[in-house]
Amino acid sequence: MQSLQTLALNQPAAILSLDGPAALVKRLQELGLIPGAIVRVIRRAPFGGPIELALPSRSLGLRLPDDLDIQVEPSQAP
Repeated sequence: MQSLQTLALNQPAAILSLDGPAALVKRLQELGLIPGAIVRVIRRAPFGGPIELALPSRSLGLRLPDDLDIQVEPSQAP
């Protein structure tokens, strides 16, 4: 188990949990970041900037605040 912020580029991973402010967690879940979803970090801006995530049906650009913790499990899914 590791944090989404430390996941290697293009490494598929299953989301295990989201922990942070309730409103932010709810919004991310509405965007498809739910436990069990497979995601990949496609791009990462330097100096802690936004990241681009690929989900099966879309891509998302997100700036993840420090008080948000998304735990993932690397997987072998395409």
